[in-house]
Amino acid sequence: MLNSPKKQQGIALITVLMILAIMVTIASTMTGRLTLSLKRTEGLIFSQSVYWYGQAAGDFGRMVLNQDFSDSEVVSLDQNWALPEMAFPLENGSIAGEFKDLRSCFNVNTLGHRKKGEDDDDNNEDNDGIDKDTISVTALEQYQALLEAIGINDYVAEIIAGSTRDWIDKDDENNTAQGAEDSFYQARAVSHLAGNNLMVDVSELRAVQGVGQKVYERISPYLCAIPTVKQKINVNTVKVEQAAILYALFKKKFDIPLADFTTLLEGRPISGWNNIEGFLASSIFSDLIISTEFKKQLSVTSEYFQLTGTAEFEDRTIAVQLLFKMDEKKAKVIRYQSGGLK
Repeated sequence: MLNSPKKQQGIALITVLMILAIMVTIASTMTGRLTLSLKRTEGLIFSQSVYWYGQAAGDFGRMVLNQDFSDSEVVSLDQNWALPEMAFPLENGSIAGEFKDLRSCFNVNTLGHRKKGEDDDDNNEDNDGIDKDTISVTALEQYQALLEAIGINDYVAEIIAGSTRDWIDKDDENNTAQGAEDSFYQARAVSHLAGNNLMVDVSELRAVQGVGQKVYERISPYLCAIPTVKQKINVNTVKVEQAAILYALFKKKFDIPLADFTTLLEGRPISGWNNIEGFLASSIFSDLIISTEFKKQLSVTSEYFQLTGTAEFEDRTIAVQLLFKMDEKKAKVIRYQSGGLK
């Protein structure tokens, strides 16, 4: 019989098992989705935490710089900011990195062309009465001398120097025979225009004529891009192995051998020179007449510092780069960049 009690019981059992299977499937799916949601939430929490740790790098940088500037009138390599691979532990993570004094490298933005009477962002406080065209030409010669001193051949150095100036200046005219403006870059495989403004980061040089990957890797440690057209090299923080930076400043007018600058930096006082006069009292400058205008390119202090490092929280890491400017012995973050979250 179709409706026998045993068959009805079997159908009921199958129905119960089917319902149970469906419920198990639904429960399993819900559990999986809940687990995924929890992992996503955890990931967001960790990512947000490491982001804020990256932001905290600004406080870390300010603390170090403010401490160094509070009790010193000069900036030198024996101060806390110059310590390699600094690390600051935090709960479940850390901030680590290194400072670079951006007055210990050649400021490519010095090549920026300025007409007479046109001031830069610092109101031209140190260049009063000096022809801006003269400053730009001098910077071009110094830049080319630096490139040649670090192994770039004369012709390529001339191309890079002229093209860098054309990239930064505000006009669309080639200021040197080997320069490059919009017409050159528009004809390239990946068409683009010249910046026609100060560089924000020295990595912009990769877009400039003549600067391939190998050339960039060679020259970038000697260069920086500061938001000003002024050149001020801190003689207390130039590394011995980068003595070519100082050599390039003096090359055109005084032609002092590079080896002399290397020797000079090797014998530099531990806490640096107290003033420019102390630096220029060195024997390699004997009998040289160094003008006031030229001396303005030298300094024993600095106001721009770059912190490059990482922030970590649990298993998340983020790369950070901050640019600080000192104002009345207080550090301010004027640029923050982050990336590489993983």
